[in-house]
Amino acid sequence: MKKQAIIILFLAITTLLIGTNLTNLPNVSFDRLQRDLEKQAAKFKDSDLHREIKQNRASRSYEIGDQETFWRWNLSVMPPTWVQTQSTCRAVGEHCYLFVANDQWNVHMDENDVETVMFYLEQETMAGDDFGAIEMDTLHFGPIPDELDNDPKLIVFYSALGSFQGSVFDGYFSVYNEVTEAEAQQMNPPGHSNECEMIYMTCYPLNPTDPVRISVLSHELQHMIHWAQDDNEDTWLNEGMSELAMVYFGMPDPISGFNSNPDNSLIVWNQQFSDYVKTMLYFTYLEEHYDDGSLIKDIVSEPLNSISGISNQLTLHETEKNFNEIFVDWTIANFLDEPETGNGLYNYEELNLPNFSTVATYSNYPASGGGNINPWAAEYVRLYHGENNLHVLMEANQNIHLGVIRKGVEGIASEVDIFPVDNLLDVDLPDFSDDYSQMILVISNDSNVSVNYSFTVSEVETFAEESEFQRQILLNCFPNPFRNETTISFESTAKDAKNARIEIYNVKGEKIKSFSIISERGTIIWNGTDEFSKRVKSGVYFLQFNLSEKVATKKIIYLD
Repeated sequence: MKKQAIIILFLAITTLLIGTNLTNLPNVSFDRLQRDLEKQAAKFKDSDLHREIKQNRASRSYEIGDQETFWRWNLSVMPPTWVQTQSTCRAVGEHCYLFVANDQWNVHMDENDVETVMFYLEQETMAGDDFGAIEMDTLHFGPIPDELDNDPKLIVFYSALGSFQGSVFDGYFSVYNEVTEAEAQQMNPPGHSNECEMIYMTCYPLNPTDPVRISVLSHELQHMIHWAQDDNEDTWLNEGMSELAMVYFGMPDPISGFNSNPDNSLIVWNQQFSDYVKTMLYFTYLEEHYDDGSLIKDIVSEPLNSISGISNQLTLHETEKNFNEIFVDWTIANFLDEPETGNGLYNYEELNLPNFSTVATYSNYPASGGGNINPWAAEYVRLYHGENNLHVLMEANQNIHLGVIRKGVEGIASEVDIFPVDNLLDVDLPDFSDDYSQMILVISNDSNVSVNYSFTVSEVETFAEESEFQRQILLNCFPNPFRNETTISFESTAKDAKNARIEIYNVKGEKIKSFSIISERGTIIWNGTDEFSKRVKSGVYFLQFNLSEKVATKKIIYLD
């Protein structure tokens, strides 16, 4: 069932499953119920009964004018009820039969409508391909199943699917049709079967000739194909492939929701419109950059599910990057979407992406931030020019990746750098010249757990040529970075070094600690406290050896 009606149908099927009313429903996912029905049907498809039917049943075929009575849902009431509807075959193509409910003929669908629909089904997609939507799906995802009727053609059945309290219905695939009528009665909830491969489509109140209806049909047909080849696939992957079918057809879903909240785990399905968008973007990106003609089809038929299945096929197809690396590139492409950068690695050819939201914007430094990122999700931070180049110190409780986009001004391509954050990243960011308008930090969580992170962005100090005094001072600390304490070691050949002081400053230039020294060499322990024995915050600090207004400096990092 396409998403315009999915919440209503969720309520309806939940009601059927648990036998309760619409005012007292548990928090159960509609798609999980759909996957449960598909698993139930899968138990029958390899049964002795199915094999016997296939061997003994004469091939089902139709001609224009043939009459048939089909089971369907009455979606104008909730929970939906099963009804039988008389229909007539109005067109026969190479890949499908088109049936229209008799009570809708020349009312909400006529011969001109049939010709228009058949053109998109059999001859040409909105993308201009030399094949229709049905052949398009079989080429990209695999063959249409033929469970019971010994007929490879798909039945497309148009009726008035209706509406309920303002919700309208494009069309749907019912797995009940993939089992016998007797088996459908054994499923939970019990249903009815037409014992054929069928996609239900609307002719009222929605316009059946609107190309978006055929795009929805390609979405639903992918579900049928996917069920036949991998009947227990994770919802996010199955729905993502159906969204990709709409991209192939040339009428994808509008990109909204996900771009305003990209901290939305790719592999978690919460039945929101943004979930359709994120999976559409991911599989479109994967197809455009890594499909060698069969990768997408092989992922559909891969018995392993979710990330494991994709990773296995990436290995078998000998792609140059693994799932994690592709995921990080994808999160960068979602923000950048430019063909000139990275030889097109961060670009979409078939989609024009809207702007993605940032969680913070900074133009004055030092600046600090942080947050929590869901598994397989990302957040974006915008940085504008400071006086000097920028430095970032990032800490995370799980290994993640930091992408740095330098957005090029008009006529200049952007640049991308990627840094692993192995719990800690301490790095000078790439040069920030006038060729770039801003930097975007892409914080990508390519792991299976939520990650807490924090960062400090500061300006890189620029020093003149090293002075004679600096060459006379050896100043170090270990460990660096440190959590509990660090040992500061010093050695000086400067005159009167015994009168020097070692001082610690924060990034704002505020002195927080001072030590006196009584010899030219020695060690000092600093435990991360200020002059009042209070713990300082995590971040970058500067260790200075001061003697008669002469200074030698060392950067030190404290982690609380």
